Amino acid sequence: MKPTKKTARVAGLMFLLMVVSGLFAELFFRQELFTADAAQTAANILQNTLLFRAGILSDIIMSMSYLLTALMLYKLLRSVSEDKARLMVLFAAAGSVILMLNILNEYMPLVYATAQAGALSTPQLGELSALSFAAYNNGYMIGQVFFALWVLPLGQLICRSKFIPKVFGILFIIEAVCGLLAVVAYFLLNSTTIATILLIPCTVAEFAFLFWLLIAGINEKKVSAAQA
Repeated sequence: MKPTKKTARVAGLMFLLMVVSGLFAELFFRQELFTADAAQTAANILQNTLLFRAGILSDIIMSMSYLLTALMLYKLLRSVSEDKARLMVLFAAAGSVILMLNILNEYMPLVYATAQAGALSTPQLGELSALSFAAYNNGYMIGQVFFALWVLPLGQLICRSKFIPKVFGILFIIEAVCGLLAVVAYFLLNSTTIATILLIPCTVAEFAFLFWLLIAGINEKKVSAAQA
């Protein structure tokens, strides 16, 4: 199937949906409600239940659009290398499933915060909420393995495509390396700061590429030349 600008722009829209929903969940949900104080976090959740549910829904949308982005990029780049395009989708699917399952850890604080008084006291329920959120953060970093791996074949496909600027492929290969190093820093060095710094190239690569897809699409003249 011949790659088209329409396919590129649909992929860009899926990418944009993934980024926007992820940013909403991070900036207006997690950073607003979750604090180092378990009791304060529980109080925030109870006072902002609608925001909490909206954040969970936003993360579900992000997980789905993540997989849909990979599928559209498969459609766009499969003519370059079918095997690498399939590998890209496989890694993205694994990452999407991990994200979906991990959302359960993120949702549990609401369950604890609204639990009826019984065997567990309010402080204990607050601590359970904190533990669930800690499990979510760890699960997210485990998923980062596949978040890093799916952009490696994507970068290779772009470098070989000739109808998408090679610089994006190089950026994604750098993102893959930095993403894997971030996992090492998080679990081996126990350093959230280093992991966050290493993930900066990921943001640069993804924003640059999605805007290119939305604005420029692909060079259709070079598609025919590449296929020839």
